[in-house]
Amino acid sequence: MSIGRIGLAAVLALAAGGGGVAAQDNSNIQGEVVVTAQRASAGYLADVQPVVGLRRTADSAIQRVQFTSDSREEDVRKREIHAMLEAAIRRAESAGVELVTGDFELTKVTLTNYKGLAFQRGGRPDTSEIGLFVKAGLAGSVGSAQERIDTFVKGVPANGRALIEKRGGITLTIKNPDQYRTEIVRLVAAEGLKTAAAFGPDYGVEVTGLNEQLAWAQASPTEVFLYLPYNFSIRPK
Repeated sequence: MSIGRIGLAAVLALAAGGGGVAAQDNSNIQGEVVVTAQRASAGYLADVQPVVGLRRTADSAIQRVQFTSDSREEDVRKREIHAMLEAAIRRAESAGVELVTGDFELTKVTLTNYKGLAFQRGGRPDTSEIGLFVKAGLAGSVGSAQERIDTFVKGVPANGRALIEKRGGITLTIKNPDQYRTEIVRLVAAEGLKTAAAFGPDYGVEVTGLNEQLAWAQASPTEVFLYLPYNFSIRPK
């Protein structure tokens, strides 16, 4: 598609799926996603990110944790973990955190749904565990979010031989990433038009990839870079 010929408004319409072009990204994610995760179908992603995209502050920081018990009887282990998990849920709001689960899009863990979480076999014999995330809003620094998470984890009371352990480090989340598509298309269009203008009025820009799925990556300890896998070429009009 040539911005030089059809104009920015038409480019935005095409990228949104209008004008007879069906956008491949029709998932319309409304929830919150883990920044280090991508859609399973996003096989086009390259090792090198494009130059133009949107850099913004993440919405939350998350820490993976495991609720673990090594009591001898499996039923006892599960009861201990559920009791500890229930206590954690009841303490979460006052601690300024949430418990969430999911490898890609996150779901809040509540008193209504926590017993539906799957038990996994632990790394030690006769061990059961449930893994999830503790989430803290990223209103300030990552350090502030980490402090709230650490204080919460330390404050969850043990039950029998059950305990809660942190696994790995902090990562980020972003809410409804697809809402930024139009803004990213505008940035790509503006860069393409500026580049074409450097070659004179007889040149325009041809853009591809704007109807592909949105992608994202962590750009700094607190920021996310969202982008489309676009390519543009400068051509005579």
